[in-house]
Amino acid sequence: MSATVENLPMLPEAVSWSEGMLLSPQHFQQNDIYWNALLRHQMSVLQPYYWGVLSLSVKREALGRKSVEIESLRCVMHDGLVIEYPGHFGSQELKVQINEDDFDAQGKAVVQLSVPIRGKGAASDIGDMQRYVTVTGSLETDENTGTDEIPVERMCPKISLIKGKSVAACYCALPLLEVSGGSGGLRVTAYHPPMLRLSACVFQGDASLRQMLKLLSGELWRKYRELLGVRIDDRGEPRYDGEFNLQILTARYLVMGLPRFDVMLQSDASHPYELYVALSELVGFVAATPGAPQPPSMKGYDHSDCMPQFQLAIDYVRAQLARMNADYQILEFEKVGASGFRCALPASTDTSSLLIELRPRAGQDAATLGRWLDNAHVASEELILLLVRRRFPGATVSPSSDATVAALNLKPGAFVYEITNGHIHPDDGVPRALISPGHTLMIMGERDDNVPAAIYLYLPRRAARSGSTSAG
Repeated sequence: MSATVENLPMLPEAVSWSEGMLLSPQHFQQNDIYWNALLRHQMSVLQPYYWGVLSLSVKREALGRKSVEIESLRCVMHDGLVIEYPGHFGSQELKVQINEDDFDAQGKAVVQLSVPIRGKGAASDIGDMQRYVTVTGSLETDENTGTDEIPVERMCPKISLIKGKSVAACYCALPLLEVSGGSGGLRVTAYHPPMLRLSACVFQGDASLRQMLKLLSGELWRKYRELLGVRIDDRGEPRYDGEFNLQILTARYLVMGLPRFDVMLQSDASHPYELYVALSELVGFVAATPGAPQPPSMKGYDHSDCMPQFQLAIDYVRAQLARMNADYQILEFEKVGASGFRCALPASTDTSSLLIELRPRAGQDAATLGRWLDNAHVASEELILLLVRRRFPGATVSPSSDATVAALNLKPGAFVYEITNGHIHPDDGVPRALISPGHTLMIMGERDDNVPAAIYLYLPRRAARSGSTSAG
């Protein structure tokens, strides 16, 4: 949602001022309304996403009581009203209790800041649409004389928290956060509210957009240095004939959009819209790397719910980084059914020994993944039924050494295994290899909770070390 000139309320006409006119409060009130509306109009021309959260802090201990309590808040409402809490609100509490019937079908509930729109009698306590509460201000002096102190009454917005996505037309509301329920109370979901600056999402902690983008930047720089570093071998000699090796070009593409992205990322005042544009440029550069699949379609920025768009772009970039390796080509196994994985092997593959990495699900460790592999059938796809019939596991699978894990540029403790090829005598009596180049490698395990999240195959780039231009 954006505030364009086309969807803003019509500007009120300016107040006509003349000498000798009989002034009344309405003149000053209408003048104030006019200038506020004009400011909102001009802001929407310069930046359609001028409204949102500047900073937000939530009392975490209250979530255990199934209560959302705001500790501090700075934001701009959609109608231009600036809210600073606690600020001048004194001891007023800003909280709301979440009940079981407040959750939607997905078990989530949105909490919004609400204030009545500015209508007739906005500061009157008659009726339910009071936008402002008149409070006694401090004594103020005449700036011309420095004397004559008098109390000046102030108008304090009448704010409250509401539950749910639907908002009555007579109210202006701003989503702040989304919560889900559980036995331990409430949990803040990954939803990010409309934000005016990147630092507004720090209340999300490690799940914040800012943290996710900083991690992505670090991953891109590490991959850039990894790919570019292979230009020189251990003796200090160039490993390739020139700078036009595809692996080197891949590194160049990765770094093209990073400086601009990092400058904006390091400034917490950057608007999420600007970062979204910079991230879309990174997606384009990553998509230009050799072998990269078509990038996702980047939709227009959604100020009301920006995270799905950011997540789509982040996932694409990370998926491509996972396939880039200085010394190895990485192929992802395709999931088959509930417990099978298959991968088409290039015709030039040396199948005597293969390296695979198992990506665990939450809660899985080396023991659970090892048990799954021990009970799996490993061979070319056309031999799997024969293995099952003979109750023969197929190729031998064993854990790899720490040195092998390091050579793959993986973190220590990664679940890497070595597949050693073997032979089998089919019904025709002619022995054949369990795994053949140009065929589809199949890993068929048992259907249980030990099935890994994903499997990757690492193929050495032997040709690259002798001057080949293969990459990515």
